[in-house]
Parts: sequence; structure tokens; C-alpha cells
Amino acid sequence: MYTMLMNLFTGNLNLAERPPTDFPLRQYYSKEYDKLRKQLEGSLSDEENKLLNELLETETCDSMYSDMEAFATGFRLATLLMMEVFYDKDDLFDNKEQHLRHFIHRP
Repeated sequence: MYTMLMNLFTGNLNLAERPPTDFPLRQYYSKEYDKLRKQLEGSLSDEENKLLNELLETETCDSMYSDMEAFATGFRLATLLMMEVFYDKDDLFDNKEQHLRHFIHRP
């Protein structure tokens, strides 16, 4: 199952043919990032630029793994919620009063 989640995350399982929505704030931050990076690269030596590029590539990889783990964790959470809903569905309808008492903290 974990392999399927990673394939879904990386786009190898293409469930939708449309590209993701590009939010205006994302466009703003992308342009701002490019502007600041160019400004910084212009003030650094070749060796410092090489170090900066290595740092940014490492951060990108770290972020990718973090995103994959967050995606898998969110997917598992959603699945557990669905399992709980389906598992307890008869109980919720048969003992509705009992569940309501639980939520309002009355005997």
C-alpha cells in the first residue's frame, strides 16, 4: 500500500488528467524566490554560488521527503476516519441517544 501512495504522490498514478491549480499567492512567492535568488547569486563568488546551489538542492530533497510523509500520513488518517465511520455506522443509528449523551456530557 505504501508503494501505491508514493506512486500517487509522485504522479505515477494519474487519477486526474488536469494539472493542479496554481494559486496567485504561490505565483507571487515563486517570483519573489527567483528575484531574491538572482540577487543573492549576483553578490556571491563562484564557490559560494556552488555551495548555495547544493544547499537549495538538499533543502528541496528534504522537503520532498517531508511532503511524501505528510501525504501518506494524511491519507492514512482519512482512511482510518472512513473505517471508523463505516465500522460504527449501525451503532450510530441504533444508539443515537447514547452518542448524543457522550457529546453533551450528561448521564
